[in-house]
Amino acid sequence: MAILLLLFLFAWPLSLAQTPGAPIPKPRPPEEPLGVSTLQVEVLFEGKPASGILVVLQPLAPNRLPAGPPVLRLTDGEGRASFSLLASPDRFLISFQDREKGLRLQVPLTFALGIWSLGPYRFSLNLSPP
Repeated sequence: MAILLLLFLFAWPLSLAQTPGAPIPKPRPPEEPLGVSTLQVEVLFEGKPASGILVVLQPLAPNRLPAGPPVLRLTDGEGRASFSLLASPDRFLISFQDREKGLRLQVPLTFALGIWSLGPYRFSLNLSPP
């Protein structure tokens, strides 16, 4: 039994070794800027795509004040809108407005990522990496 345990302890690290000839990725220098991330927003109302919802993405300064002009999008017929992000999501504020049904919601983007509901509305915010 002790021989099997020793054999396992010596053979286990070999199973973690990389196969010969496998490509090794080059490290990215820290000063190299990241690419552009894409934020995909989907809004549903009572389970159906909500078209015409105004989605506003406001860039924020480190002191949490507006840092530039907002980016406005209306959701399409499938209830979707997309944005390009050049900075981290914690530097943005997102708001949703639906004048017909009285929705007015504003939240930091980092808290809004994911799938969540508010009354009859269902929001899905996904951030794809660069």
